[in-house]
Amino acid sequence: MDISQQQRQDGVKFICDEIEHVIKQFGDRDPGSDGENKALAYMKDQMAEYSDEVRSETFKVAPHAFFGWTYITATCALISIITLFFAPIVSLVLVILGLLPMIGEFVFYRQMIDFMFKKRTSGNVMGTIKPTGEVKRRIVLNGHSDAAYEWHWHHVGGYYLFLTSIIIPVISVIYTIVVSVVAMATTGVVGTPSGAALYMAIASVIFVPALLCFYMFSDTKKVVPGANDNLTACYMSIAVLKLMHDNGFRFENTEVVALVTGSEEAGLRGAKAFCKLNPEYGLEPGIETIFVTYETLRELEHLAIYNRDLNGTVKVDMPTCELVKRAAAKNGMDLKFGSVYAGATDSAAFAQAGRKSTCIAAMAPQVKDYYHTRRDDYDNLSPECLSKVLDITIDFINEFDEKGLQG
Repeated sequence: MDISQQQRQDGVKFICDEIEHVIKQFGDRDPGSDGENKALAYMKDQMAEYSDEVRSETFKVAPHAFFGWTYITATCALISIITLFFAPIVSLVLVILGLLPMIGEFVFYRQMIDFMFKKRTSGNVMGTIKPTGEVKRRIVLNGHSDAAYEWHWHHVGGYYLFLTSIIIPVISVIYTIVVSVVAMATTGVVGTPSGAALYMAIASVIFVPALLCFYMFSDTKKVVPGANDNLTACYMSIAVLKLMHDNGFRFENTEVVALVTGSEEAGLRGAKAFCKLNPEYGLEPGIETIFVTYETLRELEHLAIYNRDLNGTVKVDMPTCELVKRAAAKNGMDLKFGSVYAGATDSAAFAQAGRKSTCIAAMAPQVKDYYHTRRDDYDNLSPECLSKVLDITIDFINEFDEKGLQG
């Protein structure tokens, strides 16, 4: 695939222009919203223009469930402080109950409490450029269409206030467990604690303001524009189809796919639904398939390849990571391998379902002020970063076509 420098520049302009258009035209794109579904329909129409085949699918999603654990955890923690004074066993049970949805939803991204929340319909769309001959290889470029609910304390006070808004409630829960155990050891499972246990129970009141603030962690009334996270990924994927279409190019044996998944911000729901609805896709014998997820293509100095995902618990495909690394080296960049230590990308969902995947991201470990805030708008893009990622993308597609993963 030989794409001229001018065509690549036009591709970057296409990405930036389309991001602005989607934000202005469709408004809020929270998971399963009217805005997200209209944006998906618009992208599907674009893919139809540039692709040989377009597919779409729908699934149900509970958009408020993923961060719904914050309300449950905060409520259990607040009540547990009260019950410390007359029933420490109840406090212990409450904080454990409060921890379960946090671990299930946020640590392991399981649909643990989705049944408690109202459902909406979200979707995925996929465009495919077929090869001239038999399909022997397939590369799937992926981004997510939805935008996040604003992280209130990150918007108000930046990274350290955001971090504090999480750490103090967690400390509160741990502290309550300790006090509960001490109170039960000295007083019994029911009754007013005495001595040191009583003073410790009184001291736990200092956590009340932080727990009340935790209710405001994710502002479901404010949806961010999501320009970098993650329209940059959607249009990086679609731009490749457009460049191939405009140049009348297709590979002999490699299929190129753009997959835009919905509701990633609700816990990777779109990617998980895709793997469930298409159980054989990417696993067919004789077709070497890789998934390359893009995430927040904003900060070139932090461009990296994630070889671990989902809070560091999921290992993705190293040969796919190495393929991207070689392509980056051709473009003068020694990209480091990294991990998503807090959070996840769609790459984790693909890996968990047995697909070969990796993620390319360009964001600081100490997230910048635009991340999941209203500052993530179309006037805050990095054409330089997008240009470099597009160059790397073209090169790793070419190498994958020529040599596969073992090249």
